[in-house]
Amino acid sequence: MKRKESATKNKKYLAILLVVIMFFSVFVIFFANSLKTGNNSDLSTQAVENKNPTVTFSQIPGKHIHHQFNSIVDGLNMSPDGVMNAIYIDLLKSKRTPLGDIFNNKGLNDFYGADVTRCYRANYANGSGFELNQIPEQKILMPWGAVPYRGYNFLMKTNNTHNLLSVVGDPVLSGSRQSVKDVIDIIEKNKTSTREFDQILSRVEPEDVIIEEIATKNNVTNIPAERYYMDLKKLDNGSYMQTLMFLNPEPKVTKNIAALKENSSERGVTYNVTNSENIITLKMSSDFKGLYNEKKLLSL
Repeated sequence: MKRKESATKNKKYLAILLVVIMFFSVFVIFFANSLKTGNNSDLSTQAVENKNPTVTFSQIPGKHIHHQFNSIVDGLNMSPDGVMNAIYIDLLKSKRTPLGDIFNNKGLNDFYGADVTRCYRANYANGSGFELNQIPEQKILMPWGAVPYRGYNFLMKTNNTHNLLSVVGDPVLSGSRQSVKDVIDIIEKNKTSTREFDQILSRVEPEDVIIEEIATKNNVTNIPAERYYMDLKKLDNGSYMQTLMFLNPEPKVTKNIAALKENSSERGVTYNVTNSENIITLKMSSDFKGLYNEKKLLSL
């Protein structure tokens, strides 16, 4: 009974922790009638004739995306300027942890008709955004139609209220028509990707991350620094390490970290703090409950 109660508490603490660190906001819009076949495009017709609601990537003509996709840096290398905040999640790694109970990717899987193993989301101040999703099965639910652009096919999904276009490949790109165009222009080297996070990301160690997030200060994010980075990793001993980085932080960041570091061991949390070139880096190691409590105490 005690073990069950402990597991329940860990999930509760973790859920709150992830909300605090700007929990993954799913971009995908789900439609009750997403498999309508009223469109006469070749792709839809082919899928219906085969009595198969999905089409393989190889069945989709035109160019496909081929871009490295193993970290938030890779996602930002495909992102236009002006990113307000972005998040990257390795869903496979999360399944081997209690995070798997929270990062339920069933919605993404249902939307694409295949398992999604890694995902990235970039948000912009004007409310726009796009997603990148890794789909190893190389298949996708049949589209309603396709719109050509620079040799690629934008696969259409719509419910007459919201419009969502996807481009297949490694990874799969999904977003509004303009956001998808902008990403393709970067991939085709007709535009340059955002570079506004380069200074802080040059210090990042993305190996084995479960989740990464980056943000810039504005009225929406309201972070205590000009730029902010966070990641979460599982350590070999079963505990977890959270890294927080602050570029040009507000005075309270240094103050709060210094105050809590003094007796952090009493709370079962290990601190490692460095301060260089206007960037404060804090690495905290503990269990779920310890990280949640420490994040709350930091008030950052």
